[in-house]
Amino acid sequence: MRRQRARVTVLVLFVSALALARATGTSAPEAAAPIQAQRGPARAAEAPGRGTRWIDAWAVSYTPTIVNGTLQSSRIFENQTLRLSVFTKLGGTQARVKFKNKYTNVPLAIGGAHVALRSTGASIDPATDRALTFGGQTTVTIQPGAEMWSDPVPLAVRQHTDVAISVFIPGSYLPTGFHRTGLKTGYLGPGDQTGAASISSGAPPAARDGRGGGDTIDQVYLVSGLQVLAPADTRVIVALGDSITDGAASDTDANGSWPDVLSRRLATSSDGVGVAVINMGIGSNRFVSASRAGPTGTERFEEDVLERPNVTHLIIMEGINDISYEHVAPTVLIDAYEAAIARAHARGIKVFIATLLPIQNSVKDSPANIATQQAVNAWIRAGRGFDGVIDFEKVVQDPQNLLRIRADLTADFVHPNTLGYRLMGESIDLKLFEKSR
Repeated sequence: MRRQRARVTVLVLFVSALALARATGTSAPEAAAPIQAQRGPARAAEAPGRGTRWIDAWAVSYTPTIVNGTLQSSRIFENQTLRLSVFTKLGGTQARVKFKNKYTNVPLAIGGAHVALRSTGASIDPATDRALTFGGQTTVTIQPGAEMWSDPVPLAVRQHTDVAISVFIPGSYLPTGFHRTGLKTGYLGPGDQTGAASISSGAPPAARDGRGGGDTIDQVYLVSGLQVLAPADTRVIVALGDSITDGAASDTDANGSWPDVLSRRLATSSDGVGVAVINMGIGSNRFVSASRAGPTGTERFEEDVLERPNVTHLIIMEGINDISYEHVAPTVLIDAYEAAIARAHARGIKVFIATLLPIQNSVKDSPANIATQQAVNAWIRAGRGFDGVIDFEKVVQDPQNLLRIRADLTADFVHPNTLGYRLMGESIDLKLFEKSR
């Protein structure tokens, strides 16, 4: 009995000392070990409550910084804060951020991170600023190949607004994984400015060489997802594709990709249920034939589509790079489409396939490539074995020459411009996404 009383006394004294340390700001008796995220995918937190769930409001898919054999970024972060802006596809009452250290061989040491609603430029609404933690700590080290969700924070996020994510890198870090086509201006500043109301900036990126410039950046580094706490019946549409899905050649900060246009048209479904359109496009990506611009669409299908919460619909628009770079036969793409359809259908996901855009007058133009593109589109239009066709080719075709994109809708006859993407997004029949009765 005496020993038991002694143990209770020691426990009471320890708890009292810990409470006093927290109240006075002095150190606790024993410092907590730093949080370290290990290699592998981030593990989703359990659902916080009945009727709600963590669902993607924004996400991107990463690739190595070497694309098609060419280094696309050699940017080093050192004692700097990066403030990224992301366009939300879903609103919610709480938020959390996914940090990623994929395709690297060095740890990513984060000295602090914040999330807030963006106001204009590099400025945030200070009243919405929230410091992020990782297992209760404000710093974290993410091991090579690993990713990690932050702890949730209370933040009222509205659909189709910009959220600022600020990350401080105290040491020197050279990322070898990124998302090249950010299409949103990010801002860099010296030191820890994660909680600053604004970060001083230079000129916006002037060129689309993927390198940005000055104190601004137009690529995505360090983070790959923003989730919000939203109703559990929310529907998620994934757009899986290449640079044309990614929105390449649309105006920076215009939120002008065709998935963005679709998202603004489809904020809710006809029965009032919330809808998020998540863009899983990667520039130069192949669907099946080669991993020279990140994992192929089929290789990343599990992570980018099937593992994503609440996916009800999938739009596939990918294959033109398999044709133009790898010169595959139509049957190679068709077999890959059929395999992807089967995998999605096994999870109860409806699949729509979009026709490939014309390529005449472009760097991809050759009689053989055009013949393959036309054969693949003929198979898509037949619509056998999947749930619907989205005929993007017809939307952008030059009426005087159906094998090329209208000249007013493109600069390179491969990628539509902002107007071209708007027409594509506006052409999609919203009835495709209505709940089956």
